[in-house]
Amino acid sequence: MGEFLEIANSNVLFILISVVLLMVALQSVLFIRIALKRSDELGINKEIVKKVITNSAIFSIMPSLPIIITMIAMMNALGVYLPWLRLSVMGSAMYESMAANIAITSLGYRGLGDLSISSSTFVTVMWVMTLGIFVGPIANILLLKKYDTSMKGLIAKGGGFMALVIPSLFTGFLAVVATPMMLNFGVPISMVVFFLSGLASIVFNLIGKKANIKIMSEFSFPLAMLTGLASAVVFSFIFQ
Repeated sequence: MGEFLEIANSNVLFILISVVLLMVALQSVLFIRIALKRSDELGINKEIVKKVITNSAIFSIMPSLPIIITMIAMMNALGVYLPWLRLSVMGSAMYESMAANIAITSLGYRGLGDLSISSSTFVTVMWVMTLGIFVGPIANILLLKKYDTSMKGLIAKGGGFMALVIPSLFTGFLAVVATPMMLNFGVPISMVVFFLSGLASIVFNLIGKKANIKIMSEFSFPLAMLTGLASAVVFSFIFQ
C-alpha cells in the first residue's frame, strides 16, 4: 500500500517540478521588470505603482486560500510534488481533484485518497491532470474568437431564451460535478462534508452581511472549505 508514494515523493520528481516552477517564477519577475520599465516610460508616479503592487499582492491572498487548502488535502493522496505543480502553474482546485478522481476511479479504484493505487495508475493520473488542462488554453487560442462572435449572434437572434441557455449549461455542469459527492451513499462522510461545507458558506455569507463584516463574506468560500476539512476529520474519527 502506498508504493506509488516512492515516485510521488522522489527527488527526481522534485527536481523536475522545481525546474518548471522556477521558470514560471522567473517569467513573473521578467513581466514585473517590463511593467516597471513601461510605467517609467509613461511617467506614472512611483507611489502609485508601489500601491498597485502592494494591493495586488494583498488581494491575491484571498483567492489563493482555497488553492492552498486543496493542495494540502491532495498531498495526502498524491504525494507532495504533483499537487504543488498542478496548483501552482495552470490548474484549479476543482479541476485537479476532479481529474485525479476520474482517472483513479476509471482504473477500478475507490477514488482520490485510495493509497492502494499502483505506480502506473499514479503516472496515468499525472498525464490526465496535465494534458487535460491544456484543452482549454488551446481551444481558446484556436476557437475562442469565432465562438464568441457566434454566441453573440445567437444571443441577439434568440433573445431571452439564448441568454438563459449559457448559465443553464454552466449550472448543469456544476450539478454533474457535485452530484457524485451529494449522493455518495457508499461513503456517507463525503455527503455529510458536502452539505456542511455548503451550509457553512451560506452561514458565513449571512453573518458577513448582517454584521457588516466584509472580510467574512469575501472569505466565506475558504472558510467553508476549512469547515468541511475539519468535519471530515471529526466524522472520520467518530465512524472509524
